[in-house]
Amino acid sequence: MDPKNRKFKDLSDCENEPQLSPRLNSKIRADVTERMQKIREVLDQAGHRLNEVVAEAVSGIEKISTLESVEGTTGNTPHAENKIRQEHGKLPEKCFQTRNSLLTDLFNEGKHLKAVYNVWAAILFLLFLHTISHDLIETGTVQLGFLTIFIGFDQFTQVIKIWLLMTLSSFAVYICHSFWAHQRVKFQPNSVVMEIWDYTWLSMLIVYQSAFLYIPVQAVLLARFPPPSALIVTMEQVRMMMKIHAFVRSTSPRVIDYKPHTEGREMNYPGFSKFLYFMFAPTLIYRDNYPRTKEIRWSFVVSCFVQVIFVMFFVAFVYERFISPTYRDYGRDPITLRNFTPKLFNSMLPGMGMYMCGFYCLLHSWFNAWAELLTFGDRLFYRDWWTATSFDAFYRNWNIVVHDWLYTYLYKDFYEIIVPGNKHVAMFIVFAVSALFHEFILSISFRLFYPMLFILFGGIGYPLVYITRKTPRNFGNLFLWLLLSFGNGLLLTFYSSEYYARVNCSGYKDQIMDAFVPRSLLCNSTSPVQGSFI
Repeated sequence: MDPKNRKFKDLSDCENEPQLSPRLNSKIRADVTERMQKIREVLDQAGHRLNEVVAEAVSGIEKISTLESVEGTTGNTPHAENKIRQEHGKLPEKCFQTRNSLLTDLFNEGKHLKAVYNVWAAILFLLFLHTISHDLIETGTVQLGFLTIFIGFDQFTQVIKIWLLMTLSSFAVYICHSFWAHQRVKFQPNSVVMEIWDYTWLSMLIVYQSAFLYIPVQAVLLARFPPPSALIVTMEQVRMMMKIHAFVRSTSPRVIDYKPHTEGREMNYPGFSKFLYFMFAPTLIYRDNYPRTKEIRWSFVVSCFVQVIFVMFFVAFVYERFISPTYRDYGRDPITLRNFTPKLFNSMLPGMGMYMCGFYCLLHSWFNAWAELLTFGDRLFYRDWWTATSFDAFYRNWNIVVHDWLYTYLYKDFYEIIVPGNKHVAMFIVFAVSALFHEFILSISFRLFYPMLFILFGGIGYPLVYITRKTPRNFGNLFLWLLLSFGNGLLLTFYSSEYYARVNCSGYKDQIMDAFVPRSLLCNSTSPVQGSFI
């Protein structure tokens, strides 16, 4: 056959195919129509279900966003039971999981950030060389912070003794709390005797915490520790008080809810090993168990402790090079706005540098070292606070360890129990307590009372949480860094001025007035009254 006529032959073949009967054709059409109807119903059901899933997802996202923006999160996605609690008016709880610190991952995976880290290290090395040359030319000696460190830890053996006594006394809390828990089951439920038993031990706990707050302070003041040594004692004092409260607050409900006459099982009370591990673990939230790593990387531990030592020398270097020369003669000359203002602006960079050193030394190097030694898995001690665009995000991300404690044992208790549903009162209490204890640490360590930190943190920082929530991203981050630089410079200026005013200026005749009224406000004397830190 001619290929040119092939298509016509095919067409004729199609036309010659046998035709279906009208009855059979209608049956097929009805069958197809029925199948299409079923497919459409299935698609409608799928579409309806898809809409429900999308609506649930949007609702969940809105709940999480609301929780993060208003109440602060713990840095973890809540478990299913936490979501159920949230629906019943309960806030989600801290969830521990194995993870590295943010800077650890960034340094390991990001070569660009590692290069920035190396640039800063090179700049610091050049500053050290500059100081060495300056000291050799001016004095013929090189110090590099050694003198400051030696004097700052001059009474370090006494510090160790006080720390050991505080630690041993914290062990007594476990013994007493265990005794209360195991003797409580012998009383009739809801009886008057049980209530007397509970309130008696609660009163003893309050007395103990008050004594724990008072006695180490008296020891520090009587021994006249230099600020670095006093900081160790006061910070450990506050840390142990927070740990004790966390343990008692977390384990007491299970003791109170335990019903020996109906449950038929032993009370789930933690052993001493769990309490001991918690007292040294880099967290302030008590759990019977934490995620653990499989081994200790000793090279990582050594690296972290070397970083701690390096930061200590750098802080001492900044003190000797920038702070002491600026303020050591404060009060010997008349104080005017003209000679005070340059001190403020000259203190902003050193103040910000010491602030960053404190963050890196404590929250990254020190905590990671102890986490590695104790195989503690959850190392989210901070988030990327440096990218925060509001003070709300900054306060939540800068110190996760303290934030978790404030959220779990203050904010949640006030929000859920004391003033149910009132987030503003709960947040105010958190800021007030945090500012008070920050001021307490500084006042005792430097033996002065100048509540600038309390004013800036509690008086100005609290309103800024609400003011900066809706600031544009770029402006918000810039505004945050500007206020951090100015605030740290302000704190360094006022506290350094007051510290050296108490060295160079005569005190007030009234002891109470001299303890609580800053001398730097009316200081023009030239007669020193006591030795300085250096």
